[in-house]
Amino acid sequence: MCGITGWFSRDPIPSDSHASLVTMVEAIAHRGPDGHATRLLEHAALGHARLAIIDLAGGNQPMSTPDNSATIVFNGEIYNYRELRQSLIARGVEFRTHSDTEVILYIYMTEGLHGFTKLRGMYAFALWDERRQVGILARDPLGIKPLFVSESPTGTFEFASEAKAILAGNERRAEIDTGALHLLMNFRYLPDERTMFKGITQVPAGIVIEWRTDGTVTRHVIRSAQYDEHHDTLSALRESVRAHLTSDVEVGAYLSGGIDSAAVVALANAENGMKLSTFTLAIGDDPDEARNASRTAELLGNTNIQSLQSDRLGNELADIIWNLEVPKINALQVRQLAKLARRHVKVVLSGLGGDELFFGYNAHKILHLANNAYRWMPRVLCKKIGGMGVSALRTMSNVRWSEPERAMVMLGLLGNWPRVYGVLRNLWDTPALRTWIYGPRMLDIPHPDAFETLEELWPRQQDPVAAMAEFEWRHKMVNDLLWHEDRLSMAEGLEVRVPFVDAQLAHHVGQFDRRTLMPHGRLKGYLRGVLRSILPEEILARPKSGFQVNAPEFYHQHLRGWEDPFLSEDYIRHTGLFNPAFVRSILRYEVHKRTRWHYFMLYLILGTHLWVELFEKRAWPQPS
Repeated sequence: MCGITGWFSRDPIPSDSHASLVTMVEAIAHRGPDGHATRLLEHAALGHARLAIIDLAGGNQPMSTPDNSATIVFNGEIYNYRELRQSLIARGVEFRTHSDTEVILYIYMTEGLHGFTKLRGMYAFALWDERRQVGILARDPLGIKPLFVSESPTGTFEFASEAKAILAGNERRAEIDTGALHLLMNFRYLPDERTMFKGITQVPAGIVIEWRTDGTVTRHVIRSAQYDEHHDTLSALRESVRAHLTSDVEVGAYLSGGIDSAAVVALANAENGMKLSTFTLAIGDDPDEARNASRTAELLGNTNIQSLQSDRLGNELADIIWNLEVPKINALQVRQLAKLARRHVKVVLSGLGGDELFFGYNAHKILHLANNAYRWMPRVLCKKIGGMGVSALRTMSNVRWSEPERAMVMLGLLGNWPRVYGVLRNLWDTPALRTWIYGPRMLDIPHPDAFETLEELWPRQQDPVAAMAEFEWRHKMVNDLLWHEDRLSMAEGLEVRVPFVDAQLAHHVGQFDRRTLMPHGRLKGYLRGVLRSILPEEILARPKSGFQVNAPEFYHQHLRGWEDPFLSEDYIRHTGLFNPAFVRSILRYEVHKRTRWHYFMLYLILGTHLWVELFEKRAWPQPS
């Protein structure tokens, strides 16, 4: 796991460009504390910051073939690199290292772009082919590792693991993309290829970009590999965990009170021949979560190291937004957990992705029940009752867009599943709410309709619950959960691996329909049955919990120090993005769970103002 950056250039790169490349690497130095290196070629500049996990002595980058016909910088891990290496040796390839990086080089040299279908793992890499005068950028099919690009008018094509490195290279000032901000205020993450920065986009998951010196850019899709067929799901999961243990350093694991992380730990114990150290953060709105994690570790025979929520957690907000590059706050706990684990290990396994793959969210249950209701309630009746309910609630409560109101809106939309899902997942985009929430800088510019954006991305599935799962696997998991996990673990020099987010495992699970995976509407009903042979019933019988915080209470306990000046009326009016009356109305609401949506909006507003300070103004804000 590392950080990569650099650019491809139409014109020959002057030697004095080395300083710019070094600056780009320094911007992502936190991603690779074990070494930094650069290389200038005639048409390519490649920079690397290394976190050494495999072949500690021989895996330094940038790495070239002996004849310098190809050079690569690589971020990630290839879990099947040993098997691929042996097959290449059998074909006459002579290796100089034992690294997975060199395997990628020779896969490309012998098979071209098609060879990337054989890579099992998480990756983003840049490769310069001197023979063909072509630059290659590739991102893994599940989008686990990030890759950002920007094309400049001067004929350079810049890339980096984080957007800040692109900004650092040409010393250009960041400018917020207000259309992206509007979608973030709805989705709470950035769907598709967007970033917060004008002129910088993501390489989509599973895409290879081929850049030529005449400036032409071609996109290729990394096609599905021929996967090994597993007779049962437990074997497929066990094999994924085995692959994700590939490492030359100690591996630990995150542990919650749930079944996903418990399954990963139980299988890793069996495969590893020793008990992994596990790490838990005592935070969230369920006081039993950390206690359950400790009990799980006891039942499985693992050490469990826990950390309490820091009283100064909110003071890290600016640093977190700097690393995330999006104005989000609900990732504070991810950073603290990474800090805890990094004091002990360099690599951890996580249960992330289990809910997406095996239908584990309460939202799956709600949409399942909504679909059942729609079967016996005529749509016209749903619309009428929903509309009447909304009108009644607006006259009875001073809290606009409350949870009961949103439930009535969902009822009125039954059958229009993208919009039902959108309201369930907090989308709110209406002209009236835009006017209430936004300031002139947002209102004076047309923005994409969040619900229409969702409809464009919505899968063509008859079953709305299956469509939701597919959508979240492709978008929310990639641009929300994996985004958090990568940025905030790499900020600490920690590699997080996700055995549930594995193409071969997903291929196996994909043969089952939703009703098999969620029998009679039971969340993870199928997975619980699969895990009965490796987990005690005490773990399997626990209700779902998590690390969600009480948003209003958390704000008043940890974030009030940022109010002056970043939520003051003067600051809001000067920045122009939001309506100060909206902020005042939220702060007048009772501190109660029913105002979670409103406080999350306040979080996003505060985070956006800190983003403006950090990236547009290049200042480092401090709480009062």
